[in-house]
Amino acid sequence: MPNRFINCILLLIPLLYAPPLKAADPVRLQLLWKHQFQFAGYYMAVEKGFYADEGLDVELIEMTNGIEPSHEVMSGRVEFAVGRSSLLIGSATGNNIVAMLAAFQHSPLMLLTKKQSGIMRPTDLRGKRIMITNDAKRVGELLAMLLQSGISSSDFIQQQHSYNVQDLIEGKTDAMAPYISNEPYIMAQQGVKYNIIHPKDFGFDMYSDILFTSREFARKNPELTERFYRASIRGWEYAFNHIPETAEVILNGYNSQNKTLEALMFEGRELKKLAYDENGDFGTLSLNKFNQMAQVYLITNSIFRDYNFDNFIYKPASNRLRLTQNELDYLNQIRDDRLNVCINPDWYPYESYNNGRHQGMISEYLQQILADVGLNYTILPSNSWRETLKLARQGQCNLVAGAMQTVQRSDYLRFSRPYLSIPAVVATLPEKRNMVLKNQRIAVQDKSAFHDILQDRFPAAELVPVRTMKEGFHMVRNGDADALVGAEASLMYQQREHQITGVAISDLLHDNWDMSIAVTHDHVALLSMINKAIAAFSPERHEAISKRWFQVDFNTVVDYSLLWKVLGGIALLALLALYRYQSVMRYNRRITQLAERDELTGILSRRKIRQELEEFIALAERHDWALSLIFFDIDDFKKINDTLGHGAGDKVLINLAALVSGEIRKTDRFGRWGGEEFIFLTLESNLEQAHGTAEKLRISIAKHDFQIGRPITCSFGVAQYQKGSTIEHLIGHADEAMYQAKHSGKNCVKVAAKRSSFIKMMDC
Repeated sequence: MPNRFINCILLLIPLLYAPPLKAADPVRLQLLWKHQFQFAGYYMAVEKGFYADEGLDVELIEMTNGIEPSHEVMSGRVEFAVGRSSLLIGSATGNNIVAMLAAFQHSPLMLLTKKQSGIMRPTDLRGKRIMITNDAKRVGELLAMLLQSGISSSDFIQQQHSYNVQDLIEGKTDAMAPYISNEPYIMAQQGVKYNIIHPKDFGFDMYSDILFTSREFARKNPELTERFYRASIRGWEYAFNHIPETAEVILNGYNSQNKTLEALMFEGRELKKLAYDENGDFGTLSLNKFNQMAQVYLITNSIFRDYNFDNFIYKPASNRLRLTQNELDYLNQIRDDRLNVCINPDWYPYESYNNGRHQGMISEYLQQILADVGLNYTILPSNSWRETLKLARQGQCNLVAGAMQTVQRSDYLRFSRPYLSIPAVVATLPEKRNMVLKNQRIAVQDKSAFHDILQDRFPAAELVPVRTMKEGFHMVRNGDADALVGAEASLMYQQREHQITGVAISDLLHDNWDMSIAVTHDHVALLSMINKAIAAFSPERHEAISKRWFQVDFNTVVDYSLLWKVLGGIALLALLALYRYQSVMRYNRRITQLAERDELTGILSRRKIRQELEEFIALAERHDWALSLIFFDIDDFKKINDTLGHGAGDKVLINLAALVSGEIRKTDRFGRWGGEEFIFLTLESNLEQAHGTAEKLRISIAKHDFQIGRPITCSFGVAQYQKGSTIEHLIGHADEAMYQAKHSGKNCVKVAAKRSSFIKMMDC
């Protein structure tokens, strides 16, 4: 007995000296609405102990009337809250908040109509009754979608929102604005068929249910903030991977709205479709997308153009790139490995390989991007770009440091988002600097992406492959090629390095080409991490790299021989300095901006109009809508430049862009394809309707006084998208039709028939 007593005492002694258990940190989270699956991740983080694992005691606060989540956070009454995408408005007007995660990559908010009403598109709502609030903060994407379709608040009958879908079912309204995860279920249960008009399908893709806190709280409590962030993501992942279990938890513990289990499970399945990004990651936040979302609030006049969201996204101290757990696990698996990186050995100042060193702008980007991710690498040298691509096809390298995406390369490589935008320029004899490239002999580096791009853009041109830019320059000087196409800094460096005279470099293409990191298919898991590192690359870092390689190592002149004949030494130095300064400033601007707007005319750039065309094709496929493309260019534009000068030519381009922009619908898209070529996209327009649009534009242009002392006309080609076709085919058919118009006397419209013959719809 005494021994047992002594043993008990000995067991208790450590407890007397053990440190007291640390109390969990209390945290309050303000929800955006009543309890439902919309907040399932936070319920499961509580119920499964994920918050407790992080030392947090979390109180979930249901929405009550009069509560504004951002006010609750800024006042300190709660530490965290869930908010709408309209948090951007507060951020733009001075609210010091940081966004931590988006529960939904695509907003569940949409317009709902009955199938039998025939209301399927925003344009169908003219004169109809809509239950929608007029609060742009709450329904900004809906109002923007309507405005873009030409429907203003005076074009429909606004009704007070009852939030009762029975009003729609019983015909008391024609459309209402609910969540995609709730009201459609009720209609389906009652056997009522419905249509969904979603802003995402019309270019207004918004984050929703954004978890946020105040910047001050995150600064003062970095560890607690990161713990809450980590546990919340864990809760959401669990909720979407266990929808039936999560629905049961809500039914039994958080069901203030008295939903059925089936309704909660429907809600969970629908919300899961909206929760993950294109890489399958949860919670993603992107500065690019926030800037796109801001356009909604610009349209509705909720913010001004001087907004800045650079510091709006929360970055955990231990995970600045916001890598997912799967990405972190993969990174740990390969952390001790060294990736083989293939390069272009002879493309200075972009990149080169000399004396065992990879150098140039691309080298610096590669080093910084992979360091940000935490990857080690080894350069796998080659003797030429052709050999580099061969190594990539054979799988001997894991990454290609700098590559442009083409259809052919996509068979064996996957491409990151662009990190460098390179101006494409043309070298010609001085007297040919204003030539039209369509039917010329164009020298281009063998196996380069330039070759594939030019082949698509100028199918009638003869492309002459060259092994080096020096060879291409000599072909131009000797008359064996009419032009040499390449990257601006590289061509100018080669011209200076080899003292090549008698050749002028100009911006005939009016285009920038994008550089990405390419990943072989066996390392595709790296792509999302590399994309996050590129997205986090600041403008200051871009500018620093540009200055180091562009300003120090790059000096050139347009035409040495001409300058030496005409100018003295002092004048030459002055012109060199002026040209160099202008080139550097132009180049720095180009590589630090996404060229969504054409620099001269202000309309959509080639890159942006192509992106818009991709989105329009997706809409046409999804909704079985007609989509037509109008391709046109200015007749005899070269004569204007040759006889009146480039200033007059620029004036015509600017005025024409403004004229056409003033005559388009809000749902149309208009951009400059290059030089004097333009593309006009018109959704929900068949060939006949698009022909009418083109004819209207033709007449307006022909009647307009461009104030250059002569009339301006354009030739138009029209083509309609055929299901399953490609962008290249659509543009190519419209381009061919436009050439038929040229050959038929100009100043007319030709339409490409579905079987590639041409229908003459008017006399030219």
